[in-house]
Amino acid sequence: MESIEGEFVIEIDNQSVGLPENNGESRVHASLGPTSPAVFTLVDGYLKSSGWILGRSLVEDRSLLPKRVFWFDEQKSDLGLIQKTRAVSDGDSYVLEFAGAPLIAPDGYLLADLMRDEQQEVKIIMQ
Repeated sequence: MESIEGEFVIEIDNQSVGLPENNGESRVHASLGPTSPAVFTLVDGYLKSSGWILGRSLVEDRSLLPKRVFWFDEQKSDLGLIQKTRAVSDGDSYVLEFAGAPLIAPDGYLLADLMRDEQQEVKIIMQ
């Protein structure tokens, strides 16, 4: 599914994904907190919040290591260079897949785990 009705917050191990600081960059490695929690919408495969899109870059290294998940400035970014995110229904909630890989946040920075080696509790909290 490429859309979720309504707004939601993403938590990993009880910490919210935070909005990036606007430092003029078109792309910022996403992290948990300490800024205010990002309130997301998922429309047509793009996770959007406050003028930013959360996702994986289309251009990545070819290793099987976890891939960085970035905030892309919606005004400065080409949507064709951002991989779409999918929401898979899981009972009363959803599991987000970033080009087929689940979200993790070791050391507080968001990654997509291609090998599914690490497991962290990821919650979608509807607002």
